[in-house]
Amino acid sequence: MLMLKLYPFIQEIINCETTIEKMEVFNRWNLSECRVFLFDEEKSNFGNIGKSISYGKFNLIGLGDYQKIWVIDKNTVNAKDNFLPVVRIINYDLNIFTYIDGLYIGKDVPDKKNLIRFLHEIKLLRLTNNISTALMERYTTPINSKLLARMIKSYVYFDSINFEVFQSNMPQTLKPDKYFWMKEIWEDAEAYLRNAEAIQQYEAVCCYILKAFILKNTNNLSIKAKVAEFKRYCFEDLCVFLELEMFLLILFLKNDSSVQKIFKKLQLGAKELIDKIHNTAWDIFHIRLLEQSTLFNCIENPDVIYLHYFATADSGLAEVLRANPIKMMVYYNEKIISIRRYNAPDFFTQGELDYYTTEEKVRLRAEKVQNIDFCSIKRGLSSELDNLLLNFNNSVP
Repeated sequence: MLMLKLYPFIQEIINCETTIEKMEVFNRWNLSECRVFLFDEEKSNFGNIGKSISYGKFNLIGLGDYQKIWVIDKNTVNAKDNFLPVVRIINYDLNIFTYIDGLYIGKDVPDKKNLIRFLHEIKLLRLTNNISTALMERYTTPINSKLLARMIKSYVYFDSINFEVFQSNMPQTLKPDKYFWMKEIWEDAEAYLRNAEAIQQYEAVCCYILKAFILKNTNNLSIKAKVAEFKRYCFEDLCVFLELEMFLLILFLKNDSSVQKIFKKLQLGAKELIDKIHNTAWDIFHIRLLEQSTLFNCIENPDVIYLHYFATADSGLAEVLRANPIKMMVYYNEKIISIRRYNAPDFFTQGELDYYTTEEKVRLRAEKVQNIDFCSIKRGLSSELDNLLLNFNNSVP
């Protein structure tokens, strides 16, 4: 319902050609406590905020192009430059969280030379470090508590001491508050396992990918029929519309080359296919988590602008952002809406939009989804995938 209310405002901004025109629209609507993040302007009102970096397979990327970011809110709408404090937060994926631990204890890590260059530059940038997304990802797999405690310890050392000293693998004594911080991270880690809403969202993304993969490998359906059934399943069975994921998976079903790198590991003959599906889900879900972190920041501290980056050892997330980049995010009334280069009208016909988005259907989906257990549905789809793989293996000479 929020989207329906804000759509005319968002559409007006999209239709503007210049940043000044967008600021005029913002003033005219007079939406109190609204904040608009623009990611495709000719210049930024943040000056040289810093660009993405890459060393080998290691990437530091923002939700949007921060070199072209312009933020409009009550504090900046009548100013040429932003005078609000800016906090840049780097969120680590599970791989890099693991490699930081390996580097600190002197264990072999993949592509060590590039990893050291990557982490060294991150330290020079003096960003605020965050491992909440890595901890959440860690909690979706079996956990060795002793190993996790050591990883948290290594991370705190990485955050707290000079990088050259960190690499020396020599025991270091930290200030007392850093040891309290280790304990807090460990205690807070349990909260990620109890974050039912976020876990449900992740399970929904898994369901999307599993269903699309099964349909893609169903031989007696045309591509057109597969896409139509995928849309119907997401809206009527899952009762949830995930715009980014649906766009990517429709292209996947159509064998579009623009998403080939994102889903390249998902092949019928691939080893540990279900694990690869879960990893791909995490690549996509991380973007949703960063958007939610931006929402939380806007609610908790509206007088500061937070820009989230993601540090990853997997090219999958970077490919997702390239396939359908975020053009704008709009925060209003404790909700955040992301507008991407391609959206619903680009992959739905007008007839489909009219059918799936009536006020009655939206209301019924909102009621029904409250009682849907995506984890249970994922188990059912996984069993369906097992049968598909069994038939495939039996057909191979």
